[in-house]
Amino acid sequence: MSYTIIKPKDRKEWLKHRESGIGSSEVGTILGLNPFETPYQLWRRKKGLDAPKEETFAMKAGHYLEDAVSCFYHDATGKEIIKASAGDWLIVNNEKQYLRVSPDRTYWIPGMPKTNHNKGILECKTTQLEVDADSLPQHWFCQLQYQLGVAELEQGALAWLTMGRDFNYRDITFDIEFYNWMIEGVDKFWIDNIQGNQEPLPMNVNDILLKNPRHIVGKTVEADESLAFHCRKLKEIKEEISSLEGVKKEIENEIKMVLGDAEALVAPGSNPGNPTILATWKSAKDSVKFDEKKFAKDNPELYANYQNTVPGSRRFLIK
Repeated sequence: MSYTIIKPKDRKEWLKHRESGIGSSEVGTILGLNPFETPYQLWRRKKGLDAPKEETFAMKAGHYLEDAVSCFYHDATGKEIIKASAGDWLIVNNEKQYLRVSPDRTYWIPGMPKTNHNKGILECKTTQLEVDADSLPQHWFCQLQYQLGVAELEQGALAWLTMGRDFNYRDITFDIEFYNWMIEGVDKFWIDNIQGNQEPLPMNVNDILLKNPRHIVGKTVEADESLAFHCRKLKEIKEEISSLEGVKKEIENEIKMVLGDAEALVAPGSNPGNPTILATWKSAKDSVKFDEKKFAKDNPELYANYQNTVPGSRRFLIK
């Protein structure tokens, strides 16, 4: 075997081990295939420029529900889930120790002797999205292929529970060519970006704001013809929207004048017992709000103690 299995004493130690390399959930990000994170954002986290991701309720629920997803997979396929594979553990490549994975579960391949090489990896997912088994999320596929490659296994499966009411899975075989392509990207990211401190290129506006939260006073950029055209077009669109907002407000006010103290406007000839509602104008529930101005006037010194400067956000304007 060209890997080592690590079994940390607790989850805190497991998380520390994960920081020392590239985990399977990060591969899709590195390759630009994760719609929820960019390589630049991942790089900032791994370099300590941004705080680690806090565990959300959804993340914790997904961790707890791994057992449920693995049970559904067993019911659907009859494959025996290896109980000892539950929990926080890692498989680390001996040659490139930054290649490290933590499979959710493993299972015995039916009809084969129960040896280390006759296992499959089960990646368990919970999602609110409808997932097509014939068109899997790309970052999910990368995650499983990376796990199979590092663990030196040939078979795996993605299994997912959708909104707690629908289960599906897809058995997947290891693709060595795809794995090698992924590892080229992982190697480059680890060596150039993590060890070499080279920033990945920004991929979206959120990356730009992370990198440049403040503008440089006096700095300008000369537009090419394409950008100049886009600015003119955007100005036209904003003027059209402003005009439509005015028309919208006039129509709304006309309807409100008719409604008066009524809560709803119904279609002509509607059945009084079951009217067709065209519009409503209802009062919102009463709420309690803090009167900041009054508090500042009555308690100026106390108010001053709780004032702090918040950096202004960058505001985009078309001139």
